[in-house]
Amino acid sequence: MKKNILTIILLILLTLILSIGLSFAYFTANIEGEETTSITVTGGSMNITYNGGSNISLNSILPSNSPAATKTFTVKGNNTTTEEMYYELTLVVSSNTFSENALKYKLISTNTNNNGKVAPSITDLTNIGAGAKIINLGIGNFASPTSGDKTHTYNLEIYFPSFETNQNTDQGRKIKAHVEIKNAKTLKLEEAILAQDGGRVSIEAKGTPAFNVINGTSGLYAAEDEYGTSYYYRGKKSELNNNIIWGGFQWKIVRINGDGSVRLIYNGTEAQFNSANKMNDTGSNTQIKTAAWNTNWNDAKYLGYMYGGANGVASTVRHGTTSAAATYNETKSNIKTELDNWYASNIAGKSFEADIVDNLFCNDRQLQSEVGEDETGSGYGTSETLYAAYYRLDTNKSPTLKCGLKNDRFTKNDTTIGNGALTYPIGLISADETSMAGFVFHKSNNTNYLYTNQYYWLGSPLYIVGAGDAYSFSVSSAGSLYDGDVGAPYGLRGAVSIDSKARVTGTGSDVDPYKVV
Repeated sequence: MKKNILTIILLILLTLILSIGLSFAYFTANIEGEETTSITVTGGSMNITYNGGSNISLNSILPSNSPAATKTFTVKGNNTTTEEMYYELTLVVSSNTFSENALKYKLISTNTNNNGKVAPSITDLTNIGAGAKIINLGIGNFASPTSGDKTHTYNLEIYFPSFETNQNTDQGRKIKAHVEIKNAKTLKLEEAILAQDGGRVSIEAKGTPAFNVINGTSGLYAAEDEYGTSYYYRGKKSELNNNIIWGGFQWKIVRINGDGSVRLIYNGTEAQFNSANKMNDTGSNTQIKTAAWNTNWNDAKYLGYMYGGANGVASTVRHGTTSAAATYNETKSNIKTELDNWYASNIAGKSFEADIVDNLFCNDRQLQSEVGEDETGSGYGTSETLYAAYYRLDTNKSPTLKCGLKNDRFTKNDTTIGNGALTYPIGLISADETSMAGFVFHKSNNTNYLYTNQYYWLGSPLYIVGAGDAYSFSVSSAGSLYDGDVGAPYGLRGAVSIDSKARVTGTGSDVDPYKVV
């Protein structure tokens, strides 16, 4: 009798356990009814076919690390035009009562016929979020001509991942969504930027702003650099549309360079944008990492992006092609090593590296006596020295996009204008570029588009003081041009230049950034 009672109790407990386990959540996903079946553009068409069927309906699913639903669809393009055809994929969530972090997605993209470019795969679990919304899944294109139908294949995977905690809060919740595919309007990046302020003539007519005040009037301004006329952004981040997604990362556009390329400064990852649906504003996510400019700091040579001799060996002359020369581009600074390593891991060898342009980064090691001030120091060893950027930005408030010495114009392959000393075409923006953007030496500014509430490095030497301590320009956490001891662990916001002919979608705002396609 006791044995039978024990068996009944065990059966009841097992039934309860199974019931609790199976009632974690209820999921219904409808991807149906509203999907676009064709897109027509001038001279060609794109026909959309959904191979996996239009309906997904799942009931009483449990949290799992496997997809809860997979939507397979293909985009077929027949392009008879002379232009590339672009299309945009979106996930339109018409309703979603699941909690904010309950549902995730991935997109697996396949260029079935090797024509054009598919919308990039999204391989990290990316949050869908609660409520109705439109989620951009990416841009694809078909090259011209396609010579018949060509196919891009996509698998959209939706997950209800297990967090190994009680997820009963999502019991009975539902989501309804569909995939939408539409023609994507694209512009050349240069055209999109210049159009913001009425074009070249309108921008150039503004003249030179006052650099002794923070921000000034927001917009685009013109100045000469070593290649020609540059168009640079200046002012408040809330009043500028200079945000861009490229290469899996988010960036701020600093300027159109004189050679027509576009200079970008690192601002975070594309995954962070996808998660927040907004560009990073402040905080450590706006930088790659923190690092010292150099591990030694008691010599003028350590202000160089590169310098003569090994770490710990004193410089005894300023210029020359021997290891004793402070400005001899022989040994990498720590900051250059860090940037090279990041580029090698994240850009080198990737398809989008083809967008990179070899434009100079200025590490201006001129002395202030060479730009109009009294003689101040030797520029090598531990002699107290004031550099040209200090005179321009602290004394005169007169920044420039010119870089006075060819030896200080860091380029990779160009030896006509630049020094050809770079391993990879990545560097730092200069203190002058930051001043032109709206920062002032030792004046706080928390509204400028380059403000991040972090200390981070710039590419310009400042001065040698005391017993030979080297200080380089940086941006302070208060948003001012600042003097940073080269041994300090400040933020690293790498800069690159990309082809201005790259095609983009979007408006450049923090919620609708330009996206290179």
